[in-house]
Amino acid sequence: MKIHSIFPSVAVALTAVFLMGASSCEKFMENPEKYITEESDKTPRYVITIHDIVKYKRADILEMDVDSFFGGTVCINKNARLHSRDIMKVELVPRPNNREFFDLKLTLSPRGQKIWSTFAISNADSDKLAFLIDGMYYRSFTPVFLTEPEVKDVVLQGPFDPATAKGITINAERNYKIYNNQ
Repeated sequence: MKIHSIFPSVAVALTAVFLMGASSCEKFMENPEKYITEESDKTPRYVITIHDIVKYKRADILEMDVDSFFGGTVCINKNARLHSRDIMKVELVPRPNNREFFDLKLTLSPRGQKIWSTFAISNADSDKLAFLIDGMYYRSFTPVFLTEPEVKDVVLQGPFDPATAKGITINAERNYKIYNNQ
């Protein structure tokens, strides 16, 4: 007796599943290229942020310790100076003395250029900045000056290991589009 009462509810559930699948197939058949190239996952990956390094912790609200890729922690200012939303593209630049590791060539948005110029001048006394990937400290660096207003590219001296450098490069344009709703 129980089998007869379960069968109709299973049949109704299967019919509903097949009908939902048919509507998504229709969307695919209308424009298969758009369906394939359109990325449904809008989660940013390899997000780059640049922060001030805090030598002496004083303000708990603005400062925090972040884990390092290589163990330990580093204290930074919570407010990022530059973010992936301001980096349009990243290219790999092989290091002249070690071809297995890379420098990164960042193509900045107009907003990113202004921000970079500001912190390059304010850090002229060789204070280093923290380079974070997905909220983890990767390395410190001293920013280079942008010499001309129309220069959009800056080279961030490495060394960056191949896996990390390629992950940043592959995801930079995607992250820029996600953060700028493009």
